[in-house]
Amino acid sequence: MSEKTDNIIHGITQKIVDAMKNDPDGWTKPWQGVGRLPYNAQSGNTYTGGNALVLMWLSPDPSDARWSTYKGWAKLGGQVRAGEKGTGIVYFSQAWFNKDLNKWSSKPMDGEGWDKKGMLKAYSIFHASQVDNAPAKPEQPVVSEDIDVQIHREWFQTLGADWRETPSDRAFYSPSEDYINTPEDTQFESPEGWFGVVAHEFTHWTGHKSRLDRKDDWRGDRGVRNEYAFEELVAELGATFLSVIRGVETDPRPDHARYINSWLKALDSDPRFIWDAAGKASKALNYILENVVEAPALAEV
Repeated sequence: MSEKTDNIIHGITQKIVDAMKNDPDGWTKPWQGVGRLPYNAQSGNTYTGGNALVLMWLSPDPSDARWSTYKGWAKLGGQVRAGEKGTGIVYFSQAWFNKDLNKWSSKPMDGEGWDKKGMLKAYSIFHASQVDNAPAKPEQPVVSEDIDVQIHREWFQTLGADWRETPSDRAFYSPSEDYINTPEDTQFESPEGWFGVVAHEFTHWTGHKSRLDRKDDWRGDRGVRNEYAFEELVAELGATFLSVIRGVETDPRPDHARYINSWLKALDSDPRFIWDAAGKASKALNYILENVVEAPALAEV
């Protein structure tokens, strides 16, 4: 990893650590309910993982999810204003390295001595609000102040999970028995609070060995305590991403603060911890979106 890339990840991590310390019950609030994850206005591609996290966190206008490079905005007829500062993100690319020649190539190389490598590269992008003559902002979905629990319930149910809504005071996912348990929706102070908990537990559910098999991602030198913190952070970020996609303004989990100290300990010791967790959360989100059955559109009459 280059020094520039490493510095970007360190800086992003510190911002999130500070946010957790200063407001442990509400640090996810700034980016809730946008309706779409940050995306490149020129290519249309959605940013994922740690990039999505930092762009939601640092967005000058959370109601507008559009970003692009200086050249990308120019292709759309826009002009980044003089003096505007770009936001650093990273992307993974493949390259080929020849140890004998000490030479890199961005093109596939099959000759003797060439090995395929993965590389993280850093670059800067700009938000739509930093651009003159940017295309008009797409119409944003209206975030309902009173979400329809049944619509979201039926949406989650199409995944086919063993989901048990029972009168209880516990929300959990059991990996050994592969089922989700949540209290009944009427036990929550708000439907948004209900959604946040359900989305959190469904993110846990994606990690089962028959799905994304995320258990192996907990291994390594983190230790048991930090393994647990890692999975909890994946689930919390997965719930955050889901709330954005579903246009829901979620409330922080009732037990959210209980995990903060574990997360901070791990984050302080490994600046890439949250970056890794955000990447796993993106994979969980994609798994859910690829397997959920959307309701058919109503026919016009």
